[in-house]
Amino acid sequence: MITYVTLKLTGLPPARVIGSGTVLDSSRFRFLIARQLDVAVQNVHAYIAGEHGDSEVPLWSSANVANIPLDAWSVPGHGHLGATERAEIFSNVKNAAAQVISGKGATNYAVGLATAKILEALLRDESRVLPVSTLLSGYRGIDDVCLSVPCVVNRSGVESQLPIPMSPEEEAGLRASADTIRKAIRSLGF
Repeated sequence: MITYVTLKLTGLPPARVIGSGTVLDSSRFRFLIARQLDVAVQNVHAYIAGEHGDSEVPLWSSANVANIPLDAWSVPGHGHLGATERAEIFSNVKNAAAQVISGKGATNYAVGLATAKILEALLRDESRVLPVSTLLSGYRGIDDVCLSVPCVVNRSGVESQLPIPMSPEEEAGLRASADTIRKAIRSLGF
């Protein structure tokens, strides 16, 4: 929502207005998957899309460890991700901020790390894939809303939004998330 309002108030090109979106959520998501499967987090590729909040969407269907889709993961001694484990991981991702706030009063360090990742991608021209919030126009039929999807981020800002594979349920969740954000934006008069 803040990304959209900033975009409209500044008149900057959409590629240059970037929200932290679900960068932090996706980092937590990868960490929890790695912990469950007892593998290094660097080998886990998985994203949370949508809003940073209640309507965010875990993209399980495209998640993988070392190019092995999570649905096909069956490495002896390295856990598994059934429905129960997936539900617990996603619940922990969504509720992490509340848990941290109740424990230490704020989540400022984690947000700072997520912001640093985005700034590094911009300043070092890394073309890093990050799930940042950016204006969607025709992305899976979603228009005129800033939402987090995996994007290539470099010196020019958001260079491109990636057409990451999604299940029909994930795509429906992304559309619902867009509707939630759009409703909030409209309530502010935008």
